[in-house]
Amino acid sequence: MSAWTREAVEALGPTINVPTVAAILGVNPETVYAAIRRGEWTTTRVLRLGRVIKLPTLDVVRLLYAPEAGVAAPIPAVPSPCQHVESVQLKGTEPQSQCGCRVTLVGAVRPLREVT
Repeated sequence: MSAWTREAVEALGPTINVPTVAAILGVNPETVYAAIRRGEWTTTRVLRLGRVIKLPTLDVVRLLYAPEAGVAAPIPAVPSPCQHVESVQLKGTEPQSQCGCRVTLVGAVRPLREVT
């Protein structure tokens, strides 16, 4: 077991490099790099910044401390096809033409200005 605490992981900033994540998880960094290259790394999202690979700290915290209350599910790297931008032309009962899902109006997200 490593000496990494939740506070220590969160203090690393918004992203973590692969060797640090490997140390936190107790695996060899080359194992993580190889899994990312093969597309088999599904533990966290992978952020490619040119040749640099970073992993979101929030994903690592959620992975390690998921059973605790207050930790939400991981955020998908790519939205599903059913996550459409709200359209002022569609009403909540009309289906989207691409997939047939229905527009839901969320109270937390409001348009910047009211359309009349």
